[in-house]
Amino acid sequence: MSESHPEWHIAFCNVTYTEYAGMTYREYYRSPESMLRAQLAAQEHVRRRFGEEAVRSVRIAPDSDGRGGASRFFGMTMRETSEDEIPYLDTSSPVVSSPNDIDGLSPIDIAGSGLFRERRRFWEYYRAHGFDAPFWHSGSVISTAVEISDSAIFTWMAECPSAAHRLLALVTDVMEEASRIGAAIDGSTYTGHGYTGDDFSGLLSPQMYREFAVPYYRRLYAGQKHRFMHSELLRTEHLRIARDEVGITDFHGAGCVNLSLVEMNSIMGRNFWTQLTPQEMNELTPERIDDRIREFAGSGAAHIQLYPGRGTSDRNMDAAMNACVRECSAGMTTTA
Repeated sequence: MSESHPEWHIAFCNVTYTEYAGMTYREYYRSPESMLRAQLAAQEHVRRRFGEEAVRSVRIAPDSDGRGGASRFFGMTMRETSEDEIPYLDTSSPVVSSPNDIDGLSPIDIAGSGLFRERRRFWEYYRAHGFDAPFWHSGSVISTAVEISDSAIFTWMAECPSAAHRLLALVTDVMEEASRIGAAIDGSTYTGHGYTGDDFSGLLSPQMYREFAVPYYRRLYAGQKHRFMHSELLRTEHLRIARDEVGITDFHGAGCVNLSLVEMNSIMGRNFWTQLTPQEMNELTPERIDDRIREFAGSGAAHIQLYPGRGTSDRNMDAAMNACVRECSAGMTTTA
């Protein structure tokens, strides 16, 4: 690994917004009023504790609670608890249990779906209060298919590939149409997705990845020169295929347990990200955090991301930020 000049930033998100605002996840997602209130409170906390420059990393925008395409467009049941937990998908009730169920999923009323209307209500509230943001997009085609089939899609890929392709094509159709509708709402022009986030795709063999993931990623990215991918379970062959056959231009390597920094650098050059994960932010000593940031800075990565979790100590946060200031000569950025 050779010396590089990375940028760095802090990935503040719902985890830290709710902690800094003293709010539960249930309260945070209850209404656009409470969500905006939490984000603004978090912004003030960050300003006081970490300085004015760090405030730029607090994104004031409608936040997704993980319901995504599986619930928003395919009717997966969401479970909410009285505990301080993020709502989650009930995967025990898949919307497709056999290949025979797939054709019955269409047509899907995208604009009329309840969660799409809810997203618009949040977006309009933020816009009315002076905070603008893109309306909606998602590029988790494999993960969505896994969720709505309770992982049966993997079996269909092997035993009934035509059914697997029908489901993946339908999921991609829905994602594209939802993004077109979202673009019409926020006044932008849809020219394809610039981002895919799809952890489950790394469970495929490279051959199956090429057959069942690549064609749909190409569809989603079509029209985009900048093609950003996050996928935590990829191995070296997957990443080469994504680079060469999908044309990804940036790889977000956070949490990638099957790829080393050397491997990401050898395949992507400087066009990859590293991350100090919430677990590392919470559990490493300040000395080990310092070592880890130095390792990242020498890996060839273009970006280093700090991702504080709930309960990250001020001591560890200070150690991480100080190490980034020292090791990242390109400085701090708000790039997410």
